[in-house]
Amino acid sequence: MEKIWKKVCDHHDVPEQVANEWFARIQEHLNVDSPTRAYHNWKEMMQRKVSHLSGVKNPNIVLAAFFQYYHFDGNRNCAEQNCEVFEEFCVDALIEDDYAKSLVCNLLGRKTPDNELTWDHDDEANLLQDVDLVVLASQPEDYKHYTTLLRSEYANLDEATYKAMRIKVLETLLMIPSIYATDEYHDKYEALARTNIRNEVRELKQQQ
Repeated sequence: MEKIWKKVCDHHDVPEQVANEWFARIQEHLNVDSPTRAYHNWKEMMQRKVSHLSGVKNPNIVLAAFFQYYHFDGNRNCAEQNCEVFEEFCVDALIEDDYAKSLVCNLLGRKTPDNELTWDHDDEANLLQDVDLVVLASQPEDYKHYTTLLRSEYANLDEATYKAMRIKVLETLLMIPSIYATDEYHDKYEALARTNIRNEVRELKQQQ
């Protein structure tokens, strides 16, 4: 993961010391031992993405992936907070490319009247989303591990509420013609992801 970070920093001519300091900061922040980060952390989530991010040619997608879950709370949207952290990085890194900065913040979920009218980056957003959802196509044992961690992040919900919410989310995914928006990810992962989701829905309903 560090090589991926350094490559994207080299693309933007980020001073080496700044790049190293921010890599350590992101890694430390995502390593915080908290039930609300049982899955969305460095060890579980980010390491799953290494092989996928290493092949991404657009450096702005990679930057977005590093800041996408800097702040995370399953019960609220942290997009604006993550944009603010990314903008802090840009100041330290002396990144003055306004187009790149705007694109990354848009990928992180910042909504403004202007970008909603002029948005033309579906390809970038689709790839970022597919990398995020590749966990759904894990091997069965790994998928079970993922769902167990995910449940821990919603410790504020009782079992009945969580199961109802989770079933609704999963059944919504199954209704979508294609979970993965890019052809490459659809061809590689769609079938296994749907099998995992169907199995989880069945198990959750049996437990209700």
